Amino acid sequence: MFTNVEIANDNNIGSAIQYFRDTYHISQSELCKGLCSVSTLSRVEAGERDVDAFILEMLLERLGKSPYQFELILTDFDYDVYQRRIEINKSIESEEIDKSYAFIKEYDKIASDKGTPHKQFIMICKARINDLMAGDPEVTIDMLMEAISCTVPDFNSNDMAGYFLSYTELNIILDILQKMILLQMNEKANKIFDQIINYLFWHNQTEKVTSIYPKVAAIAGRFFYEQNDFDKALELCNKGLEMNKGSRRMEYLDELNLVKARATEMKIKAAGHWDTSDKKECISLYLKAYHIFSFLGDDIKAKSIKKHLQEEYQWLDID
Repeated sequence: MFTNVEIANDNNIGSAIQYFRDTYHISQSELCKGLCSVSTLSRVEAGERDVDAFILEMLLERLGKSPYQFELILTDFDYDVYQRRIEINKSIESEEIDKSYAFIKEYDKIASDKGTPHKQFIMICKARINDLMAGDPEVTIDMLMEAISCTVPDFNSNDMAGYFLSYTELNIILDILQKMILLQMNEKANKIFDQIINYLFWHNQTEKVTSIYPKVAAIAGRFFYEQNDFDKALELCNKGLEMNKGSRRMEYLDELNLVKARATEMKIKAAGHWDTSDKKECISLYLKAYHIFSFLGDDIKAKSIKKHLQEEYQWLDID
């Protein structure tokens, strides 16, 4: 935790960034890639605050740390921009389209030249509005692609491994993938899955990757299962479940167990061993998924699993 770190009182953020960067053996150029120059990061670490709070936040996120763990002293500009972001998010959530566009336009005027996180925020908001207006989903994907390219300019060139991505950046990529899957843009989705899985492989020791891997594995596992790549689906599900061991989080455990059950079942059937196989593993996985879906209130998924167990396995005592 940050509270155990000895840092200078007059430079909490810069000292924290340098401490965690050194601890995780991340170079300055790796950490700030796509966000700011190395010289700017050097000045931040030295205590010269000439960069806005949003770049500082993303630097901390890339180190796997929540900005809320630290005291950010806001300038008048930072405070004004925070308030504008709150207004924009509220207007989008309220589906006040005209007001949202007006707020974004004003935000663009004052903040778009202050750093790539601001440009990224604007494109994310425009993508959300396009979705609200039932616009072309491919336009939404293009907007999100532009958003991630603000801070990861190499996103389209299979060169993500050289970055240390924040939760914000990783979730933009996952949003793109989910939308591509819905549109059956399978070839493009496959390419991006390869990128993000490769990224997570190279950064698998960080706390951030450990916490987000189950989500990636659930989305990717289902995708590869639907592409009949059962081995890859199983590999991802097993890794996702392994990453979640020792955690109290239940998010994505339902989906991981369900996809693993289906992929295991299909592998046995494809090998022609279904009639003679021991089906205990499949039943166990389906039951785990069923109980988690039930606990989380997803009755549709739970009923679907119950029906499958009764019809395929003659399992009648599920409750």
